[in-house]
Amino acid sequence: MTSRQRNLYLGLRRRAGRVRARLRGLRPGSVASPPAGRRGRAPDVERVETKLGPLLDDAVYNATRRMRIGVDPDYDLVQQNFDVLHYVLQAPRILERPGVDLVQHFLNTGTDTLRSPDVNFSMADYLQRYPEHADGPERSPYLEWLKRGREAGEIADPAPAIPQMAKILGRDTEEVVDLLVERRTDLMERLRTGELGEMIARASRIEPLIGHAMPRFTRPRLLPFGHPPALEQLSVIHAVHEAVGFRRARLVLVINRPRWGGGRRMEGHLAHALVPGIDPHEVVVIYTDKSGDTPVGRFPAGVNEIDFGALTQNLEPEDAEAALVILLRAFHADAIVNINSAMLYRAMRAFGRALTASERVYLCFFCSEQVPTGAWTSWSMRYFYRLFGLVAGVFTDNHHLAEQLQTTYHVPASDRSRLHVLHAPVDPGLPLAAEPPTGRGRRPQVFWAGRWDRQKRVGLFLQIARQMPDVDFRMWGEAVMTGSGRNIPPNVTMQGRYQHISEIPLEEADAWLYTSAWDGVPGQLLEVGMTGIPIVGTLVGGTGEILTPEQAWPIEESLGADDYVAALRSVLADPIEARRRSGDLRKRLLAERTEDDFREQAGRLLLAGPAQAQEPAR
Repeated sequence: MTSRQRNLYLGLRRRAGRVRARLRGLRPGSVASPPAGRRGRAPDVERVETKLGPLLDDAVYNATRRMRIGVDPDYDLVQQNFDVLHYVLQAPRILERPGVDLVQHFLNTGTDTLRSPDVNFSMADYLQRYPEHADGPERSPYLEWLKRGREAGEIADPAPAIPQMAKILGRDTEEVVDLLVERRTDLMERLRTGELGEMIARASRIEPLIGHAMPRFTRPRLLPFGHPPALEQLSVIHAVHEAVGFRRARLVLVINRPRWGGGRRMEGHLAHALVPGIDPHEVVVIYTDKSGDTPVGRFPAGVNEIDFGALTQNLEPEDAEAALVILLRAFHADAIVNINSAMLYRAMRAFGRALTASERVYLCFFCSEQVPTGAWTSWSMRYFYRLFGLVAGVFTDNHHLAEQLQTTYHVPASDRSRLHVLHAPVDPGLPLAAEPPTGRGRRPQVFWAGRWDRQKRVGLFLQIARQMPDVDFRMWGEAVMTGSGRNIPPNVTMQGRYQHISEIPLEEADAWLYTSAWDGVPGQLLEVGMTGIPIVGTLVGGTGEILTPEQAWPIEESLGADDYVAALRSVLADPIEARRRSGDLRKRLLAERTEDDFREQAGRLLLAGPAQAQEPAR
């Protein structure tokens, strides 16, 4: 024992000695004499033996015997409902004043000290809910509640958020309070006279400091009522279920945010592919990290979209992650797909094994991304090796990444069947764009679109434009570059954003330029490939699955602006041959990327019944 522990132990013993001395030298079983000159009679009471020790049991018994009833009706009403043990545990030093009348002490000071004579009554919460009773006609808000408030349904229970929980539980507030009182009373009996109290008593004999936890008996926490984060979690989960009509989900897509772009993207392709076989209300899309507007047409009508990030903004990150896991398990979905959700990835660090024990979770990975320092990062680099052994499967949109994952992480042959490539389908309804007009004086038009960020290499695009002053370049995307300090050439026109590629005047385009530095199989290239517009684009990641030398003008990633300029000049020099090659690209995409093939593959993968579902590798 250290000297600090020894001094603390001796101090506790001295304090206990002072309490014994001030209890008038009473021995176990003795009875305090009533103060002389006081009217009324002592209440009938028997000494109760608890697990808290004979000293405290005697103090409670004698404090009760010092009360005087039969004179003041208000006093008598409080005394009938007065839990002496509960009261003295809130203020143990009151035992050093053995002559005090606890009922009178409460009536005189209870409102100011917020002490309670009943474990099921909270002075603080009652006054917070009904502040008008603080200065009411009664001597104590407790009297107001006993006389009128309790019968009127006023809530005095110490548990917070009772109306909200009553709504969640589908019960009346009075019924919820009754259940809380029943559970709390049972808990207090077990602490005072039951085996639970005996366990604490034995532990206190080993470590005296444990005995100082007895005042905590006055504030028992009944989960989830006694834990505000748990209440908030339940409120969020209930709000989500209410929003989806308390239906079971077949497919849950967990996404970081409503992602930019007018196309369907992977989440939209999955939803559209599966909805013909399931009710659209059985598809739930959960946005976890950022809010935003979903492009029109990304999902079929009836799909439920939930802004979970906004609902959990008052929760700590760990509590929000736990709520997400609970929610996902409650849906009992055929499959849960994580598409770039940081919250779900973080949650799976702690809850991954528990979640995948009952749910079929799939991870969807796209390309890696290069940070400004030149290093590479991606969700697959951070979580593939951590989670692949737990989840039902992993899929991506291109063979390049699938092969890279297989090689980098030495995926054994026995597990390769859980690594899938989903070929995003093309829209056969996209028509061939009309060929642009010809004639003297018309300037060729090159189109470009995308987010104006490092991945899309806007600087390279502008350099290409500067080297072709006789050509007009039109760019679509986020209009955040104005005022960014870039020198925009006079032959470049910024066109803003578009919701769908059909909003672009495709019939005016002579060529489409794509300058991305890294990518999977971008939906934009699939859409442009269907229009028959010749494409000059970077050969990187999965773009090679679209841009072949026979049907497009692929440029190696390491090459510079001169090579893009040469390719564009080749397209503009022979527009007939360029259109023939791009027409062949459309034919190949129609043959290789059909909606029927995607629907069959996605349905087989995600809607497999429990008996067909592949057991995740452990």
